[in-house]
Amino acid sequence: MASNRSYTVIGLFMLGAIVLTVVGILVLGGNRIFSNSRQAVIFFDQSVLGLTNGSKVLFRGVQVGTVKNVQLRLDPQVGKARIGVTIEMAGNNTVMMNGAPTSEQLSIEELVRRGLRAQLVVWSYVTSQLAVNLDFQPDTEPQFAINRDTLDLPEIPAVPSQIEQIKDTVTGLPWKETLETVNETMESVVTLANGMDDLIKRMGPNLEKTTNTTREAIAAARDAVYMNSRQFEKTLESVRALTTNVNTQIESRDEQLTRLLDNAEATSANLQQLSQNLENLTDPNSDTRRDLESTIRDLSAGASSMRRFAETLERDPNALLFGGGQR
Repeated sequence: MASNRSYTVIGLFMLGAIVLTVVGILVLGGNRIFSNSRQAVIFFDQSVLGLTNGSKVLFRGVQVGTVKNVQLRLDPQVGKARIGVTIEMAGNNTVMMNGAPTSEQLSIEELVRRGLRAQLVVWSYVTSQLAVNLDFQPDTEPQFAINRDTLDLPEIPAVPSQIEQIKDTVTGLPWKETLETVNETMESVVTLANGMDDLIKRMGPNLEKTTNTTREAIAAARDAVYMNSRQFEKTLESVRALTTNVNTQIESRDEQLTRLLDNAEATSANLQQLSQNLENLTDPNSDTRRDLESTIRDLSAGASSMRRFAETLERDPNALLFGGGQR
């Protein structure tokens, strides 16, 4: 009877231990068991300082996994060493557009063929912690580090980080040629400065003479301006006096000027009347012109008679006493 009790206690104890074990597994690792997780490996040529186990794996800022292992992997055939980073991607934050879980048929190899690439990014500038960022870059050719048949996990090709790209760009700049050009420029500047110093030293005496001559010319010009200003002041005083005298003369002879202007107006009227008379004389249709022409004709006729009378007297002087009809 006691023996049966012992077996019962032992059985209950073992059953309780099994139940506790199952419960512990479900509590501690339930998420891992029922989650859709995938693993992949990434090989980086650059430094991964700041990337540790547990670092974040992102896809455009959304955490889709964590870093599980960071290893230094040697390749004795080519004599190179690369950093192998094993990541684990959980499906908790990855669903379809309609909210349904992702399909198991979409493998990592298929995602790589569609352009999935891995890149190191700075997660925290304060702690210099790095993270792995995944994104689709179909325009880049996949660069696999090792034959995929020899790996137990699918490989996601890595692309240089932004810092690495900037470093490559800076490294590719022609620094040597630029520094040589700058050095030559500085040497030319130094040579030019030395030449300017020598030139200034040689031109120093001439510059001093020129400066003295310039000072003397400025002093002479200042004196000339002073003298001319005195003469100008005297001239202005004479002009003022003349102006005052002219004003006085004009005021004193105002009546004479008035009479002179009146006489000038009268003379102008007479001249206008004379001009009118001359116009009447020269006008062919005016009565004065016709009378004048008649008078001129009469005078001409009288002159002709006198000329004939004179010719008669010249031929016969006695004609004055006896008349021309007696002959």
